[in-house]
Amino acid sequence: MTPFVAAWDDYRDAVRRFSPAARRLLAAEFLLWMGYGVQQVLFNLYLVEAGFGPKSVGHAISMMGIGVALAALPAGRIARRLGRGRTLLLGVLVDGLGQLARSLFPHLGVVYAASFVVGAGQSLIQIPTAPFMTEHSTERERTHLFSTMFALALFAGVLGSLLGGWLPRVPGLAAAAGGLVGAYRVALVIGALVSASGAVVLAALPRAAMRDGGGEPGRVPAGVRGRLVPIGVNALLIGAGAGLVIPFMNLYFAQRFRCSSGQIGTFFSVAQIVTGVSSLAAPALARRFGKLRTAVWAQLLSLPFLVTLGAEYRLEVAVVAFWMRATLMQATTPLINTFVMEALPSEMRATATSVIVLLWNIGWALSATLAGTVIQRFGYEVPFYATAMLYAVAAIYFYRSFRRMPGDALLAQPGGAPPVADGP
Repeated sequence: MTPFVAAWDDYRDAVRRFSPAARRLLAAEFLLWMGYGVQQVLFNLYLVEAGFGPKSVGHAISMMGIGVALAALPAGRIARRLGRGRTLLLGVLVDGLGQLARSLFPHLGVVYAASFVVGAGQSLIQIPTAPFMTEHSTERERTHLFSTMFALALFAGVLGSLLGGWLPRVPGLAAAAGGLVGAYRVALVIGALVSASGAVVLAALPRAAMRDGGGEPGRVPAGVRGRLVPIGVNALLIGAGAGLVIPFMNLYFAQRFRCSSGQIGTFFSVAQIVTGVSSLAAPALARRFGKLRTAVWAQLLSLPFLVTLGAEYRLEVAVVAFWMRATLMQATTPLINTFVMEALPSEMRATATSVIVLLWNIGWALSATLAGTVIQRFGYEVPFYATAMLYAVAAIYFYRSFRRMPGDALLAQPGGAPPVADGP
């Protein structure tokens, strides 16, 4: 049996073991990320077409990050009081409402406030997701479940990106909607409704799944708190690096290379397809090289492509660098996710997820605000170079912090934490 066939058989067997609650969460996440794909391609372009500059775009993005960060700790408490399933349902509804509001009303105050609401909704989704998957999986299929979730989100983003790139170009739509701004608005509203439809799927979760995770957290074991420091620092650095460039990738292609929304949607879609397929190989790579080593080396190998994006003025080279960077930096996210999960006991799930989401989004919000001004004054080179430095520090520090931790000790302590990659 070849390694590929063995890996495929292993993955297929693991997928068959997914619980009904886990499968329903996967379906809801698919709809959620499909809607996000539309937003990713069009929202910044919509704001620019409506007369706002990169600085205002950066502020809108930072408001979403602030919403996620400020809601992170309350979201952990809400998840304990309401249960993981109910909190997920609430988060999808809040997120969808915010997306609709900022799509329908292109006024700066409304856009900022609605972006904050979107962030709060995303926090209500992010905080309980990893613990929910942990509680509805076993060690046998857990890494495969996280890899499937990650790949499914990317594939859904592909459809959303294609939809976002195609909808504004529907013949007659721009004329009927009052111009390109109106066409963008229609597409964004459709994307928001797709995301919100995930609530219908989650509403059918079994009652036990709706309530699980409730109650007060247990006492944190002595000597484990220190593990949160490198995990939190890594999240902060990755979030700061991501906020400098990831929200502006569509503007990067539109302004530096004069690409259309359709071209940008295609670039994003190919990146997500390649990354999603690559992420499915993560469990096999982890068995051979280890979760930590595989993830860190992939992140470090992505850095030259990040630097290339900042320096390059040939579209074909920039597009290939964009695809390679996305694949190497993000495809091993499920490994980091599982590694962090196994590094912490179950008693720290709510605390760990809240802290990581809080720090990641603080870094994201601060750097996105700064990036808008930097790009407006100096162009795109400086943010890309700064992001490469932040990612390098994060990867090396994280590896040095955990390289001596025995794998058996980790596997004996299943817990939960969200991924610490640079975003979708």
